Amino acid sequence: MHALQATAASSLSLPSSTYIYAIAEAPTSAARQFGAISSDDSLRLFDGQSLQPLTVASAKAHEGVTALKSVRSVGNAPAFLATAGRDGAVRLWDIRSGHVSGKADVEMRVERDVPILSLACNPETHTIVAGTEIVSSQATVALWDIRSPGEKKQQYVESHNDDVTELQFHPTRHNVLLSGSTDGLVNLYDINIADEDDTLLQVINHGSIHHAGFLSEDVIFALSHDEVFSIHPVTNPDGEGSNDDPTPIQFGDLRNPLGCEYVVQTLNNSNGTYLAAGNTAEQRLDILPIVSNPKWDFDYNDFWRLPGAHGEEIVRAVHLDEQSQTVFSGGEDGFIRAWRPNASAGGENEVSMEEHDHTPRSKDKRRQRDEKRFKPY
Repeated sequence: MHALQATAASSLSLPSSTYIYAIAEAPTSAARQFGAISSDDSLRLFDGQSLQPLTVASAKAHEGVTALKSVRSVGNAPAFLATAGRDGAVRLWDIRSGHVSGKADVEMRVERDVPILSLACNPETHTIVAGTEIVSSQATVALWDIRSPGEKKQQYVESHNDDVTELQFHPTRHNVLLSGSTDGLVNLYDINIADEDDTLLQVINHGSIHHAGFLSEDVIFALSHDEVFSIHPVTNPDGEGSNDDPTPIQFGDLRNPLGCEYVVQTLNNSNGTYLAAGNTAEQRLDILPIVSNPKWDFDYNDFWRLPGAHGEEIVRAVHLDEQSQTVFSGGEDGFIRAWRPNASAGGENEVSMEEHDHTPRSKDKRRQRDEKRFKPY
């Protein structure tokens, strides 16, 4: 276990009793900036080094903001922060233009302004996708081309029969989309197929989905709202090989093995996927790597701890910034906090910049690795 040090904290000038919901990197050409959404429905920017608030991009981004994603620039396309809300809208904010009027640059809406709960973006294909709450026995996965926001590119209305809580694109196959729902299902779609009956590639039944996503090109994880976790192989899209369903790895309830009270979210960067788990009684947050060798599991020894975390308040958002080697956290205490390795600490708390090793190790190699320590960047 390696402890990080809290180096900065900011309330972002938020009203009292405000929760931080999500943090995302603001794709700007300026110094490193980040966006945050919170329970007052605002979208605010802050400086990544000092955490000082920079501007209020919108004091009312939505009537009930629910999601925040970064849409990076590809080619000549602009970069945005994308938000969604319970008002049925997806909005794109060009932070580079320094908006203070609160007006979004692009807006997309679902039919009947049904509340949107989840959001995903694929800049490579200019695609935005939103997942809705169930209304009148229908939950929708809606897709747009950013360049034609007035008309949906595609939508699925029969694939889920409860709230759509998770959306994620495949890391390399831009036509493959994952969705998760409180109906217990994780679906994989080929969005290049127009007919909804034919677009489903795989269906996994796990339990009410809190988070789901890709651990690799051919492996999916699922996390339920009661903290049950499982890992599933992706079936061969060409239908080759065994006709049997691939065998999942079932971890059960994570609260006991991880010593946590709740799971915040999973985190992705160039080195892999990590899971953030909190404990308010012990006032800590742990970030554990999910490793693939010798089998898929958590590394229970080489993880990062945020001691103190947000006190007795729940952590709602965590963001890993590889460039500055900083962990940002946001909580129900209304604060953003920055955490960095404590260079002066020695022994068990020492953290180096070596990449985490995902390959099998002998005892001798493990001892060598222990001297280098773990780096989730």
